[in-house]
Amino acid sequence: MAPIGGFWSYAHADDTAESGRITQLARDVVAQYEMITGDSIDLFLDRDNLEWGDEWRPKIDATLSSVAFFIAILTPRYFQSKECRRELDFFARRATDLGVKDLVLPILYVDIAAFREDEPADPYISMARSFQWEDWTDLRFAAVDSPDYRRTVANLAARLADANSAAETAASTAVPNGTDTDDDDDAPGFVDLVAMAEEALPQWAANLTAIGEDITLITESMNKATAKIEEGNKQGRGMTARIAIFQELAEEIEPPTSDLEILGGQFSKFLQDVDRGVSALLEKIPEELSSNDVTASEVATFLQSMKYLADNSEEGLGLLEVMVQNVEPAEKNSRSLRRPLRNLRKALTLIADGRDVMRMWLKKIDAIKHDHPDVATLMEEPSPHD
Repeated sequence: MAPIGGFWSYAHADDTAESGRITQLARDVVAQYEMITGDSIDLFLDRDNLEWGDEWRPKIDATLSSVAFFIAILTPRYFQSKECRRELDFFARRATDLGVKDLVLPILYVDIAAFREDEPADPYISMARSFQWEDWTDLRFAAVDSPDYRRTVANLAARLADANSAAETAASTAVPNGTDTDDDDDAPGFVDLVAMAEEALPQWAANLTAIGEDITLITESMNKATAKIEEGNKQGRGMTARIAIFQELAEEIEPPTSDLEILGGQFSKFLQDVDRGVSALLEKIPEELSSNDVTASEVATFLQSMKYLADNSEEGLGLLEVMVQNVEPAEKNSRSLRRPLRNLRKALTLIADGRDVMRMWLKKIDAIKHDHPDVATLMEEPSPHD
């Protein structure tokens, strides 16, 4: 019997800061789990050694039923990490869809103010809070050979063992594939899923418009400040004048950057909602085509519209990624600018991550076109957007 997998999601910089305590905790939990259950676990711990990237997702998705647990070590840096957010989003959504939420265990390793809020602006924090998380903010200081540490690790392992036992029981009583049930009659069809995606898209589009307006205001303010600094340099004015300009800029961009932080969280949430519908559709299309429940023309029309959306978003979101890279060092140049620029960077990071979601759509669209040449031919014809 092949070993089951345990996935440990963390920011490597946090493990370095903790002198390896985070990875040690991973190995301790696995050791306790194996002792309790007698099962072997392949611990997915170091994404660098695992060639972590786009390839891990389809492999894990295909074998998620054999995953023992997904543990996320939550810190401020965790939610700033693009890869960590992607891992949390992937596992949380798949586990929820499969009804095995107890296999996802977030551990609050460092206290995060937003994590204690009833409605965090960051959708990834809200996602982590929706699971039965563990508070490790005090225990992370305990010696690894202390009774408190060892007892808590054993309890974590026992909790995961119980969750796996429950998941196995549920799987053994599930209706076999191909068996008709009354629930199948209520399952949404292709047209229903298209309608659901179309319903979510206008909210997302309105959110994008508001984001664009705020970014325009911020860019205009920054351009004016840059012009004032250049003029001051020509006049030989000192650093005092520059500090005054930074202060004025901070006051100007405080409202739109605060607004943008909220909009960035909404953008991510809307994109998750749209992605659920779009991904379900893209997975369902081959089956619908094979059973002739949908025509190649209908599929081509839908895929063309999604490809148009993804292609046109690529350039704009790419520019936001560049803006994020430019904002981060600028945060250190002025105390007065630090907070609004930090808010701006966090918001832009959430928004720019949308590229990864839409790139996955494009990969799935290309796969459908490859397997269904008739759809590909229809998509090559001029679209309504041309």
